[in-house]
Amino acid sequence: MRTMPRIMWGWKLAFLLPALLASIGCQGNRPVRIYVPETYYGWVRIEYGVEGAPQLSQVSFAERQPGLIQTSSELNPDSANAEVYYGTAMEVRPVPSDMVHDRVSSLNVVKPDGSRFEKQFVTFFLGPNDLYEKHKPELERFRTTRDAYVIPSFEDLPKVGNIRQ
Repeated sequence: MRTMPRIMWGWKLAFLLPALLASIGCQGNRPVRIYVPETYYGWVRIEYGVEGAPQLSQVSFAERQPGLIQTSSELNPDSANAEVYYGTAMEVRPVPSDMVHDRVSSLNVVKPDGSRFEKQFVTFFLGPNDLYEKHKPELERFRTTRDAYVIPSFEDLPKVGNIRQ
């Protein structure tokens, strides 16, 4: 009789262990999620490699400068594909894809001399298309090809902040 529980435990372990290992192994492949207030429209910038800032999985908008997220996480090619969610005290839901425009990463940006910015970032516009069209030139004026930009200085990036106020 005592061997029966051990056998049953062995079967449970045989089924649960691979599932547990798979879930642990997949954590590094999860897409990054960014949480924004539903009332926010405007440019969003995520600055990477900021010393002392939290890891990206733990951040949302900073209260002191809406639209700016600073993280100690490193920028990688998948960072530009961060999922954007509306986050409130009552619910979390994906931002519709037609509300996220012009994702640009510092991986696609150079200065006029061909060098890169020291700060790594991803920026995009969040809002309805008609509002985006009004603000599109703030970034488009620097576009040189489909996916490349020449921007004189970091300060020339579109300004973050809620334009819906």
